[in-house]
Amino acid sequence: MELSRFYRRGILIVLGTFLGSAAIVLAATGLAPPSRRAAEDLGESTESVGPFRLLERSGREVTDADLANRVGIVSFIFTRCPLQCPKISSIMKGIQDKLAGTDVLLVSLSVDPEYDTPAVLDEYAKRFDADPRRWWFLTGDRDRIYDLIQSRFKLSVMVDPNPVPTADGKVEMIAHSSRLALVDRGRIVGLFDSNDPTAVEAVVSQAKRRAAPAWLRALPAVNASLNGLCALLLLTGWSLIRRRRLRDVAGTGRDSGPDSAPSPASPILHVPAVRGHVFCMVAAVVTSAIFLGCYLTYHYQAGSVAFRGAGAMRWLYLSILLSHTLLATFGVVPLVLVSLNRALRGLFAAHARAAAVTFPIWMYVSVTGVVIYVMLYHLPAPASSPLS
Repeated sequence: MELSRFYRRGILIVLGTFLGSAAIVLAATGLAPPSRRAAEDLGESTESVGPFRLLERSGREVTDADLANRVGIVSFIFTRCPLQCPKISSIMKGIQDKLAGTDVLLVSLSVDPEYDTPAVLDEYAKRFDADPRRWWFLTGDRDRIYDLIQSRFKLSVMVDPNPVPTADGKVEMIAHSSRLALVDRGRIVGLFDSNDPTAVEAVVSQAKRRAAPAWLRALPAVNASLNGLCALLLLTGWSLIRRRRLRDVAGTGRDSGPDSAPSPASPILHVPAVRGHVFCMVAAVVTSAIFLGCYLTYHYQAGSVAFRGAGAMRWLYLSILLSHTLLATFGVVPLVLVSLNRALRGLFAAHARAAAVTFPIWMYVSVTGVVIYVMLYHLPAPASSPLS
């Protein structure tokens, strides 16, 4: 049939865009193996903080229940630390300022609890203008704290038996990680290098997103559902009109051409298959418009989410994402407008040709919208080198 070459044209556009996107991504990023990254998203199915009981600088007891419904950023410091701890605490001070007006909690956990009593921590906290409601300083039993850091956060901490003094005679008595841990309602979901400004920005962004209202956090799943619904509507609408065309339209051998006089719409709309096709296509357009509104709302309010995969999986994800974006912007939008315009003007043969090109492109965009969601939010984080 004549329309088959228009379907092939749409399929070739999809294949060409994907292969071009894959080549661009490969040239730009390569296939780097998993590595220790400055900002590491550990995903949703990660280690819980587990049970603990510690003392806050105010003397109040803090337990794991206090983090059960909060998003928090945890740092590891000690007050006698002359080198990296003042820097870490200064970065936490900057994070406190950036997260003003949010419900994100900051926690500094002492790795020198025998010296760092609540009173000592209180004096230290004042040096950084720590808001006692939003930034907690915790101390407790050393063995339990070290076990918590090593077994739950998977970070290193140890008393250095032979510390090497710096040129000015300062000594770090305790070796510990400078990473910031992101905790989401009791789960450790990310580790970020406090020495890397990009990683610090990433932890701030992720903390804001995770602390957002429940309706906003649900939007990625809603968007994926809308993409899936759109694909189902497209497939149903295509099946209805395809069946009708095979039975009636193709058998006539007539094709009015794009510039011929319009055909009357009313008699055609009396056919159940055509009415069903029109309903499905209009519903697909409405679904896509709702998706666009939800997508823009989420990214304006919560920002973007970085893919945590690496190597070939990262290349595949970015190739799908780039081709999805290009085809949605430069393929689906103009082609849908052309198809609708021709249908509304009664140019049904011309509409069918435009729709035949549009269909595989729109299907690809809708299906890959679901695939992107699954890859971004539900694939396990890749294995990486031991943490430090």
